[in-house]
Amino acid sequence: MVWLHVALVLVRELVRAAAAPLRVLLYLPFRHHWRRVAREVLDGVAHGDGSDDDPARSLATFLAQRRPRRPGRPHVFVSAGEASGEAHAARLVQALGPGVRVTAFGGAPLAAAGADVRFQLSEHAVMGVVGVLKQLPLILRAFATFLRQLRDDPPDLVVLVDYPGLHVVMAKAARRAHVPVLHYVAPQYWAWGPWRMRRYRRAVDATLTILPFETAFFARFRVPASYIGHPLLDELAAHPPAADAVAAVRARRTLVLMPGSRRAEIEANLPGMLAVARALRAREPGLRVVLPHKNPRRTVLLRERLAAHDAGFVEHHEGELAPWLAGARLVLVKSGTGSLEACLHEAPTIVVYRLRGMLGTLGYHNILSVPWIAAANLIAGRAVVPEHCFHGEHGWAEVQRDAERLWFDEAARATMQRDLAEVRRRLGAPGATARVAAIVRKFLEGQEP
Repeated sequence: MVWLHVALVLVRELVRAAAAPLRVLLYLPFRHHWRRVAREVLDGVAHGDGSDDDPARSLATFLAQRRPRRPGRPHVFVSAGEASGEAHAARLVQALGPGVRVTAFGGAPLAAAGADVRFQLSEHAVMGVVGVLKQLPLILRAFATFLRQLRDDPPDLVVLVDYPGLHVVMAKAARRAHVPVLHYVAPQYWAWGPWRMRRYRRAVDATLTILPFETAFFARFRVPASYIGHPLLDELAAHPPAADAVAAVRARRTLVLMPGSRRAEIEANLPGMLAVARALRAREPGLRVVLPHKNPRRTVLLRERLAAHDAGFVEHHEGELAPWLAGARLVLVKSGTGSLEACLHEAPTIVVYRLRGMLGTLGYHNILSVPWIAAANLIAGRAVVPEHCFHGEHGWAEVQRDAERLWFDEAARATMQRDLAEVRRRLGAPGATARVAAIVRKFLEGQEP
């Protein structure tokens, strides 16, 4: 019966994938409506009219689903599909402590945190349609394992961390089995494809957001949601950059390049970033150019690409990013979590996203609902950092103009740093993991968060 269920779900998801172009076409006539909704939400939050983020109120319908206590420890199932999500999940398991039994899909970090890992999911993270097709047997085995878990060892609560593709399918299966579902790190459906929100509402009982404006979007679709803070704030509080390391970076005017973490991103963004660096060096030959990176698996690729572009002037450093971001005069970064991390260090920042192919370009111009792609701009409700999203090579000239302005214009730099300090204040205090753990405990035991 398990594999029959898997087969039926596979057929359903294949039909959904085949219908995706039609869904996009049906969305296009309404795109201006959704952009207007997005603008209203961002403006409202920017002026202090955001949704209620007190979990006792915003998650009331979810918390009301508490089951009668069963003998033994409460049982929570946690799933993480990729490395960053697993870091959040592992911290959550540690915060819940030994009083909660945790089974999980993930990898070594979740096991080290004390979870009983039933399937090695995060160590085989997949992205995009091609990645899903390549790993389809693994995904089907993971789903079958989850169905057996729901049948043989049902948890009191399922907590799914990020990774909405597979996790939405798992959430629907859990709800059919009458197991409540909490999604930690809400998907960015508010930016790409709001038509998916209806399906999402049917799949999860509540969602936890890490950007303050997101709860208002989900409230529009009657999805119980609460803002719990951004995990980056927890990392910065737990591991602040050493003052002497930051001072060493500031001792020489430093340009930091962050082209992305995936091979395709590096190959798309690094050449243009190097061209901008060369232009700045032509005006200030003594400036320092650094490419820091946390992922040791990318070291060989980065050094090969630097050599191929005759960029011996660039220093490559493997390890923590914080000292470089805190001490940089300017950061040139690909859109994503790294761009928000740079902004939280209040470093003058330029965000880039180089589109690949005609479909990406059409999607950006016709499907994107929000007016910006940089998290700092979305949080502020206005453009506080320059962002450039473009196809081809022509966009790098505009990036270069902004880089020269922010490198040499002290007034522009000071304005941006004040704006970034405001962005950090809007994110609130650290403690995202503790807040999620408190919500889970309240659901399991009736404790006040």
